[in-house]
Amino acid sequence: MDKAELKSFLLIYNKIKDAIEAGKEYAYIRLGNRRKKIMFPKWLYNLPGYIEDIIISEDNPLFTYIIQESVLFGKTDKKTLAEVPLSESGYYRYKRKFENKLYGLFIVAGYVTREEILRAKITD
Repeated sequence: MDKAELKSFLLIYNKIKDAIEAGKEYAYIRLGNRRKKIMFPKWLYNLPGYIEDIIISEDNPLFTYIIQESVLFGKTDKKTLAEVPLSESGYYRYKRKFENKLYGLFIVAGYVTREEILRAKITD
């Protein structure tokens, strides 16, 4: 798994979380006007627990609100940003830190190989 793959699943997490928690191998979701079958890799079943762990470990209620609204409930960044007292750069900094912490948990769990980490370009 790589960070881009994690981000793509975070974008649709609110649509697939029930199927993940039920232990299903796939889910059908609507993307635009199309119905798409999403297959779940093995590592994805840890995602709900890791998200919950991060939310519990953080003591900033604003951060918790941002993650709940944008990831768990599927609100767009634009709508969530309009509801919080943060600049756009501050909002995206929180989200990037969340993604990095989540990715770090997958690294520790052994789902990311050394080659995948080295393949990611710093300048991208």
